[in-house]
Amino acid sequence: MSNHTSRHMAPSTDTPSKNSSTKTAAMNSSSDHTTASHTVATTPTPRRDQKKIPLAIKIGASLIAVLILGSAGYLIWRHLTGAAQAKEQISAAIASVSENDAAIVPLNNTITSDLGTKTSEELTKINDAAKKSISSLDEAQTHVNNARSLDEFMTDDERAVVQALQDSIDQRHKLIEAGAEVLTVDIGALDAKAFLTQAMEKAVSADSNIEKSVEAAAEYAKSLAKEESSVTDAQVPIEYDKAALDDITAAQGFENNAEQAFSQADYSVYTKYLAARKDAINALLEADTHIASGDFDKAQTSIEDYNKREAASSDLAKQLPETPDVFLSESYDAALKKPLDTYKAIAEKLAATDGKVRNYQGLAAGGSKKA
Repeated sequence: MSNHTSRHMAPSTDTPSKNSSTKTAAMNSSSDHTTASHTVATTPTPRRDQKKIPLAIKIGASLIAVLILGSAGYLIWRHLTGAAQAKEQISAAIASVSENDAAIVPLNNTITSDLGTKTSEELTKINDAAKKSISSLDEAQTHVNNARSLDEFMTDDERAVVQALQDSIDQRHKLIEAGAEVLTVDIGALDAKAFLTQAMEKAVSADSNIEKSVEAAAEYAKSLAKEESSVTDAQVPIEYDKAALDDITAAQGFENNAEQAFSQADYSVYTKYLAARKDAINALLEADTHIASGDFDKAQTSIEDYNKREAASSDLAKQLPETPDVFLSESYDAALKKPLDTYKAIAEKLAATDGKVRNYQGLAAGGSKKA
């Protein structure tokens, strides 16, 4: 079948007349003229704004608009995300620094109080806790570094607090270091005081045993003279002599421990006295040993030697400080001055720095900036 379809007028069953043919012809002629005139009059002139825009141009313009809007949206999203991350890192840094206060506050309270309010064991624990707290400062440093990598998204106030946090971290490191030096001096002085106290207690015990030895020797002399006596055994005064020797040796050991604990002091007044006491006790032990063996001539020589040494140790005893506190006071102050001054200077800077962080926290919470 043909794709072209023609429309045809169905043939009339009536035979047209001549007049009809003429009329028809006239009508057709009139119709053709009218149709031609109508066609010319009704054909519209195309307007400029009705011309079609090529599809490729429309698509291109749409893509450009999408790209522009997409880029702007990405930049806004990136800024908002970066700003939020910066705030998060700042908050985390502040939290980590605050954790450090749990060790810093006890450290500061201890250093600003008088020596002796805490034992050396307590001071050691405080010092160890301060050193361990450095881990929280390391965490804070990580957050500060992260915040600095987001500098373009931060406000001026945020940049200022990040710098303040960095200063706080640095100053806290220095404060812990200076605090450790102060506590080292404190612990050393306290330990030296304790050791010297023990040394002098042992020296007193030695004196007591010497007195008992002298009394026992006198009683034993009575028994030798056939007099009534409470001591008939020559070993009794010797045992007291040996006990006194043990005491004075222990005293020397404690004094040596004191020197090791706090070397800033001059302990010669103690070392000379204890050495003289030991010499005197040894002389007395020799005398009592000679008496026990019946060699009274040698015993007499040893007794004279003991008396001289005892007199020398008595003179040295007069030079001993009234108490270990008095002895250590001057050297302690001298040893403490530099680290304590350093600590106080750092503490002042830290207080000002932490004030800036607190000021930022007030602003972040909706407060007003302080003058």
